[in-house]
Amino acid sequence: VVDAKVIQLDFNNSRIFLSLKDVKPSPPVGALEAVIGDEASLDGSLEPAQADFEWPEVDSLIEELKNIEQVKDVYKGRFFRSPGLAPTFQVYMASLVGQKYKVLARYGNNVQEVMVETSLDKEGLKEAILMCTNRVS
Repeated sequence: VVDAKVIQLDFNNSRIFLSLKDVKPSPPVGALEAVIGDEASLDGSLEPAQADFEWPEVDSLIEELKNIEQVKDVYKGRFFRSPGLAPTFQVYMASLVGQKYKVLARYGNNVQEVMVETSLDKEGLKEAILMCTNRVS
């Protein structure tokens, strides 16, 4: 079952034009962060899942982050399937959870949490993530 919005009817050619975009917009980063939160329970907009495929960009991102001197620990957190689609590999810095930053990697409808423990401040980690993302994308 697919929810779609009818955007045009062409009676001459017996066609119906549908739109998925108007039904379920892609959630912005704030919405992802709000749903995932620190230890958030799921509200149905993201479903927990197991990554049933190899995601080399995430693995490479983790390895790149581990090579940074100020990074103490990096590991995968939860994996989710999102209703919104990311057309390219994207990495967002989310919230600080205790002493660890939560980073969200997205591609398609897949979202992978990556937890980063570091002595870098927020701006320093943003720069490091940008540098690492440019290497793996």
